Amino acid sequence: MEEHNLEPELNLQMEMLSLQALEELKIKLSPNQLEQFSVYTKLILDWNERINLTAITNPEEIRVKHFLDSLVFVKKLQEHYQEQSIYLGDLGTGAGFPGIPLKIVKPELEVVLIDALAKRINFLTEVIETLKLTGIRVLHARAEDIGKDPKFREKFDVITARAVAELPVLLEYAIPLLKVGGRLLAAKGMEPEKELQAAAKAMDILNCREEQLEKYTLGQGADYRSMIIIQKLGLTPAKYPRPAGKPKKNPL
Repeated sequence: MEEHNLEPELNLQMEMLSLQALEELKIKLSPNQLEQFSVYTKLILDWNERINLTAITNPEEIRVKHFLDSLVFVKKLQEHYQEQSIYLGDLGTGAGFPGIPLKIVKPELEVVLIDALAKRINFLTEVIETLKLTGIRVLHARAEDIGKDPKFREKFDVITARAVAELPVLLEYAIPLLKVGGRLLAAKGMEPEKELQAAAKAMDILNCREEQLEKYTLGQGADYRSMIIIQKLGLTPAKYPRPAGKPKKNPL
């Protein structure tokens, strides 16, 4: 396996990440956090040679399209929760986005990384151990299953999701996991209005509402993105989520 020696180039890139792109997000990274992002990048590149973690394999693109895109969630957490402790579930976390970047920047978060693919769970476990992260664990499960599990149903303050599913489907995955008053933070593309329109029936059935829609860019030359925030208003009807595969096959 090829050894990825990214120093000092990556540290310089991470420093630029700290000094420039995060200024608008009001995030300043410590030397230890910069090192954690550097090591995380190496692990992504090394593991990606064995399993399909991400199609993005350029360190600069990882910095922008994964790390920066994940850290936009920090801004939203700061806006809505301030000093409150947060129990956060990262649904369909994949290679750990946005959950691990959030944990690096906000170590006080209690995080559960949720994914249905065992190989990714093994990778995430190594990342957590290598970065010496605490208050974070991985859960190998489908959203439809844990949404019925009393240990997780209506227990989370926040669910994050990035490139998981279209909004009507994502709502059925995520809303059953949230406490009443909790929020789904969903990163979306350039036309979120279409998904919101398509999700109107699902929001009504699942007792939730659109709270905020924000469009943004990650910087010059980067793609435009959007963030949809959905707030849970009442208990989720017991029949939801439906069995595995049903939400995607027949969206609400």
